[in-house]
Amino acid sequence: MLGYTKTLYTTTRHAFCLMLAGLLLTACGSTTPAKTYTIGVVNYVPALEPVLAGFKARMAALGYMEGKNITYIYQGVLTPDSQVIESEVKRLLDQKVDLFLTLGTRPALVAKKALASTAIPVVFAPVINPVGEGIVESLSRPSGNATGVQDGDTLPKALEWLHKIVPQATQVYVIYHPKDTVAHASIKPLRDIAPSLGVELVLDEVHSPEEARAAIETLPKDAAIFVVPTPSLEPLSALIEVAVQHGIAVGASNHSYLSSMKAGAVVTYAGSFPAMGQQAARLADQIFKGTKPANLPVETAERFLHINLHTATAIGLDIPDELLRQADMVIR
Repeated sequence: MLGYTKTLYTTTRHAFCLMLAGLLLTACGSTTPAKTYTIGVVNYVPALEPVLAGFKARMAALGYMEGKNITYIYQGVLTPDSQVIESEVKRLLDQKVDLFLTLGTRPALVAKKALASTAIPVVFAPVINPVGEGIVESLSRPSGNATGVQDGDTLPKALEWLHKIVPQATQVYVIYHPKDTVAHASIKPLRDIAPSLGVELVLDEVHSPEEARAAIETLPKDAAIFVVPTPSLEPLSALIEVAVQHGIAVGASNHSYLSSMKAGAVVTYAGSFPAMGQQAARLADQIFKGTKPANLPVETAERFLHINLHTATAIGLDIPDELLRQADMVIR
């Protein structure tokens, strides 16, 4: 229970502690920016909310205090529709924000295109493959007006960990929407590594969360599911619950899918969303101090291995101690 409590409250506690640190730094005479700033935030994935919490907390620690010298304009999580995202980017542009913080790949692409003829910077956190998606020219020299945090290369390692924990599952199902560009970008590295693991990657196309649930209910219990980022099928946590109810092991590259004691993924290998927000805040701070995004290398998120023993027990899976010892967090 202690491990579970620690995982469940990590995001909130982490953000609170960083905010407190920011207040203490200010009280002790930290440098407070003389100018006031406005940041427009665009997000279309509920699971990425902790990124914004980490961003705000780190910005506060750097002296940017909300309500005093910084304002965030955020309408909440948008529907994963390009027209909706484009409309929100235009709305924020009309409000003359000083910087865009985009959460996820699609908002980063839309913002980069819309702001190409302006000097307004874009900080993204995270994007799976910022070079492949055309958001930056290279990781070391982004060029243009965008930089941020990438978290793409966790996917192959996450699949490898799922295979280690469920070696008997020779078929790993990936359930995705065929028109979801984020899902397609995530699947490519999985295809590349699956043969070397001796795993057959079964790609299962669905067009709605309802179809996804129906597909999961027909899978054999000796199969496993690997969850790729698929905004079109959110909330993915609901699909994971269905899989666990049917005794199917799930792996993912997103720690938020571990949050439920008995209905979460059995293993995740990923970066910390609050930490990614902190990284993005450091980049924003450097931009506000005069560094151009083109000269700020894209940062890579630090990765962590989390294992959920509650889920393992619920689906009758025995995980060897040697694997548990390698985890950064075990939910017991």
